[in-house]
Amino acid sequence: MKLRVKQFFHSIIYSILIALLVSFFAIFFNLSVRKTIDLINQHLIFSFSYILLPIVASFITWGLYSYYLDHDYSGLGIVQVLVELKFIKTFLMKPLSILINLFGAFISLVFGMSVGRFGPVVHLGASIGSNVAHYFKLDDEDIRLLVGCGAAAAITSVFKIPFFATVFVLEVLYKKHFYELLTPVLLSSVIALIISNIFTNNTFLNLPYNQFLNLYIIDYLFLLIFGVIMGLVSILVIELISKSTTLFSNMKTSMFRYLIAALIVGFISFLLPLNFEIHENTTYRVLSGEFDSQILMLILLAKSFTTAITLGSGYIGGNFYPAVTIGATVGMIYNKLLIGFNSNINSQGIFGLVGVGAIIASSFNAPISGIILILEISKSYELILPSILVVSIAVSIVYFIYRKDIFTKQYKNLVNYCKKARG
Repeated sequence: MKLRVKQFFHSIIYSILIALLVSFFAIFFNLSVRKTIDLINQHLIFSFSYILLPIVASFITWGLYSYYLDHDYSGLGIVQVLVELKFIKTFLMKPLSILINLFGAFISLVFGMSVGRFGPVVHLGASIGSNVAHYFKLDDEDIRLLVGCGAAAAITSVFKIPFFATVFVLEVLYKKHFYELLTPVLLSSVIALIISNIFTNNTFLNLPYNQFLNLYIIDYLFLLIFGVIMGLVSILVIELISKSTTLFSNMKTSMFRYLIAALIVGFISFLLPLNFEIHENTTYRVLSGEFDSQILMLILLAKSFTTAITLGSGYIGGNFYPAVTIGATVGMIYNKLLIGFNSNINSQGIFGLVGVGAIIASSFNAPISGIILILEISKSYELILPSILVVSIAVSIVYFIYRKDIFTKQYKNLVNYCKKARG
């Protein structure tokens, strides 16, 4: 009993220390990205810059790959954290590799490639937790704890969604091993939220929803259909990334691969400048109802293909925020299609919000996280029932029909690589 109490208090102390440390690094990385993007947007005088900047990103990324990452399959993102938790003490969390990959993600983000900040932020927080644990020579279980606490603190300090961060880490990284890890991970999220509130005013979308939701019978049918649609959209997004990865892997040289991807993404951004915009801003504008159906369809097509091309060609970055933008866009398109029906739910524009949680839940195989994300974005428990209906159906479609999530292929490849590297 005394030993268990001692271990519990140790875990609490670790979680607080990691939260304090991770928050500053994650906030710095996020602010660097946002400020650089703002600076670049202020000087986007010529439309050709939408093509030129991704080309610059291709050369820098190729340089990083050629001189620093040629024999390093570590990458940057949630998959790498999952593999680190499986093996512990791999090369995936080495400080130099993390710094190089973070710089690569920074280049992808600020020069217009279609990736997100979520994956890099999670890996940054997890790597700090891992390296601190190794420095103090902690055992494997404590290392796993600090990896999770670091990831949760990083998510919260950047996006200010502490409950989602906690559940996401427990559900996705720890594979639903909730009980013994819940308190320290949640505490790390709360500490990170306090620090983030001190230094930044940014919040994740910040779309309060305060209307009373009175569902008609037909609304339940619309929700069920939307759940099926979101499940199919998730499968399509995962397949696009998978097919793109296969296509680009057949190209002979990495420079050619990066350049072709940059030209395609740049040309699409030239035709649709919205594609160059940071995902957070686009998603907010989509959910605010700013765009008509035609523009929403263009955003959906552009984001789906450029994200698949960017990630498939090997650029460093995350797939979380692109998925958020796609889910919000599909939801708002569906919402507009229902105008004219005798429905209450579509008139209030909530399908966009529910779409965000549904695509994250189904593509990441994280149903509870998806529901929590909807509630934290909307700040309304009126959406519990719609969220549960749509998320459960979307997750079931992907799980029982497709049998894979967005991490499956890359996770298997990296696990096999680590097994060979470890002999």
